[in-house]
Amino acid sequence: MDNVVEPAIRIVKKSKKAAGSRLKNSMVVVNDAPEEVEADTVEEEELELPADSDAEGGVRLNFKSFMPEDLNNPIFKLGMTFPSAEIVRNAVTECNLRHMVDLKMPRNDQRRIGAHCAEGCPWNLYVSKDSRTKNFVVKRYVPEHNCRRERALRRCTVAWLGQKYLDSFRADPKMTLGNFGRIVQKEWNLIPSRSKLCRARSVALRQIYGDEVAQYNHLWDYGQEVRRSNPGSTFYLGLGDGHFSHLYISLDACKRGFLTGCRHVICLDGCHIKTKFGGQLLTAVGVDPNDCIFPIAYAAVEVESKATWKWFLETLKQDLNI
Repeated sequence: MDNVVEPAIRIVKKSKKAAGSRLKNSMVVVNDAPEEVEADTVEEEELELPADSDAEGGVRLNFKSFMPEDLNNPIFKLGMTFPSAEIVRNAVTECNLRHMVDLKMPRNDQRRIGAHCAEGCPWNLYVSKDSRTKNFVVKRYVPEHNCRRERALRRCTVAWLGQKYLDSFRADPKMTLGNFGRIVQKEWNLIPSRSKLCRARSVALRQIYGDEVAQYNHLWDYGQEVRRSNPGSTFYLGLGDGHFSHLYISLDACKRGFLTGCRHVICLDGCHIKTKFGGQLLTAVGVDPNDCIFPIAYAAVEVESKATWKWFLETLKQDLNI
C-alpha cells in the first residue's frame, strides 16, 4: 500500500444481488489510467480488496484460508493463510510424503517457515506471520519438481503413522503388524520397519484407550464418585510399595438386590485381564428370578491363588453380613 499512488486509484462500490451466500455489495479497484482493470479479469490467485463492514471507509485484504480438510492433499498458493505454524509444518510433511520427495526446512520457528527440496530442484516455499491478518501467509512458492522420488523418507515418523491411521485402529484394534504394513505400502508406497509399525500402533492405541498408568492414578477419584453416587457401596483399594495391588468393588444396589430378590446361591469365577499389566478378575454373581446372572461384587488381583480367593470371600462375607 505504500507504493500505490493515491490519485491513480479509486474504489467504486457496485451494488448487485448475488446468488447464494455471496455479498450483495462488492468493492472493485479501478485505475484512472487509460487501461481499466475489470473485475472479471482478476485471477483467483490475486488478492482482492473487498469492503470491510467493521472499518469506517477502509479496506481489508481477503486471503484464501487453509482448511483442515485440505490437509489430506495440501495445495499451496500465494497468499494462502494458515492459522498456526503447526498446521504449516503438518502440511509440508503431508506434501513431502505424498509426492515422495525429501523436503528440508532450514527456517522453522514461531514466525517464519522456509522449506526447499533437494539441491537443484526449484521447489521452494516460504511462509511467515503477517501483521495485518495475524496469520501465517505464503509469501513465496514455486510448485515445480524436477528431482527423483525417494523411497526412504525421514518424515515418515512413528507419530505421523499413529495419527494417520488412528481411525483404522479405532475400527480394528487387533490389526496385525503385517496387515498394517501392507496398508501403508499400498497407500503410500513406503515400507517402514517392523519396529516402527509396532511403535506407531502403540501410539494410536494409547490415543484411543488412554494411558494405562494414568488410568490407575484415577482409581481414588473413581472410588469417591462411587460412594457419592451410590451411598452404601463398598470400595477397597490395596497398595503394595506404592503401586496397585488389589481392588474390591460392590455396589449398594447390587447387594440389596441380591439379598431381597435373588436365590441365596453365590457363583464364583475368575478370568484373565488382557491389558498391559495383566492380572486376574474375580467375580461373585447370583441368579435372579428370571434365571439370569445378577452381579454382586468383583475384585481385581495380581494372581489367582488360594490367598486371593480367601481374601475375596472374606471381604464378601463381611459385606453381605453372611
